[in-house]
Amino acid sequence: MFCTAINCMDGRMQLTVINYLQKRFDAIHVDMITEPGPNKILAEGANSATVASIQRRIDISIKKHNSVGIGIVGHEDCGGNPAGKSEQFEQLKAARNFLQETYPTLPSIALWVTLKGNVEELA
Repeated sequence: MFCTAINCMDGRMQLTVINYLQKRFDAIHVDMITEPGPNKILAEGANSATVASIQRRIDISIKKHNSVGIGIVGHEDCGGNPAGKSEQFEQLKAARNFLQETYPTLPSIALWVTLKGNVEELA
């Protein structure tokens, strides 16, 4: 079983996100879609080519691997999105809403990850 992560390219976040999503979605595999600051990219939608690229990769995860859920990630000390925690929380919520509207049959969750590896799932 698969789930999908839209995660920052930052290597410090990869294992933490994989481990969390495996438990959260009861998945064995996590398809990783990485971009610097993906929560900002999806929240703002300003770079339509990058948004389309992310969507194309999500579609592969859903159609080929039958993904059971999607996680969008923001984190501390992000080089691609240097916004503060409160602004990133708003971006995460907007990005999650975009994902829920685009993929209404799958659960979409928003995650905030600290440098210490703590994960907070936003309500």
